[in-house]
Amino acid sequence: MTDLPEDALEIARAAVLDAVAVCRRAARRLVALGQVAKADDSPVTVADFAAQAVIVRGLRRLGAQPILGEERAELLLQPEHASLCDAVVEAVRAVWPDATPDAVLEAIDGASGAPDPAGHWVVDPIDGTRGFVRGRQYAVCLAWIADARPRLAVMGCPNLPRPLDARFDLADPEGTLLLAREGTPLRFGPAVPGAELRAVDPVPSERPSTLVVTHSFDGTYSRLGDLERVLAKLDGPLERRPAGSQAKYGIVARGQAHAYLRLPKKRHRAEHVWDHAPGWLCAITAGMTVTDLAGRPFDFSTGARLANNYGVVCARPSVHGELLAAIEALGLHRRDG
Repeated sequence: MTDLPEDALEIARAAVLDAVAVCRRAARRLVALGQVAKADDSPVTVADFAAQAVIVRGLRRLGAQPILGEERAELLLQPEHASLCDAVVEAVRAVWPDATPDAVLEAIDGASGAPDPAGHWVVDPIDGTRGFVRGRQYAVCLAWIADARPRLAVMGCPNLPRPLDARFDLADPEGTLLLAREGTPLRFGPAVPGAELRAVDPVPSERPSTLVVTHSFDGTYSRLGDLERVLAKLDGPLERRPAGSQAKYGIVARGQAHAYLRLPKKRHRAEHVWDHAPGWLCAITAGMTVTDLAGRPFDFSTGARLANNYGVVCARPSVHGELLAAIEALGLHRRDG
């Protein structure tokens, strides 16, 4: 494993907080700035591009390690998107005052590296763009992967409240920041610079009497009908707390839910590693069990996509096996199930 400087996690934290600040500012001006659709019809906003640029700029303080990110500057170079490009540069200048258009575009494409077994960063500047647009949950996600395993992770969830019983559909004024380092307990606190962080509480060993499950808001990417079939097989009272994005890993890690289930709609599409590595490490360092629908551990050795995994079961150890049993009984653990 390539060694990172001792202050790598703090530098990553600062980069994510810069991105969070850019996202918040862009959210206040979203109607004016607008959004466009990428080739796969997924939305992308000013904040997606701007957040990636400032994260890449921050990570370069750590040297020349490869960075893999979701966005590319190519779209911004198209004449019909000139105003979008201008808005991205303006958004970046909130934390990078002397940014030039060329520097911003170059930084965005600085996250187009290739996976390196010795170590590389993965960036999802806004995971859950639909949630961002709707003023709901989204996450700024960053992880360092080395020797086929996430080692460091930072997730900024700008709208996620820290009180465990708070509603997810109301934007929190400070949000939640999650810092994960392999081998140490997950830490969390407000998503603002200089805030004090504390470790999560130990995971209770007993099964909760009322099981709280988080999952996607809508069926854009997940099979909510099959999810309901799984939940119907569980014993005892059940509460659903839907949310968007990789924040769902953080919601379970924080204890705001006991389980997160994802049954992908596109059964044969391998998901991008940046959509899961940061949240996975946050959940693991909080004491959760994370597998795919067949109970397989996540395999981060397959490059930019999780080619050997299908779906997500992230839960307290006391309920993880129960969820897997229900999924298997319904035949939903197979891609053709």
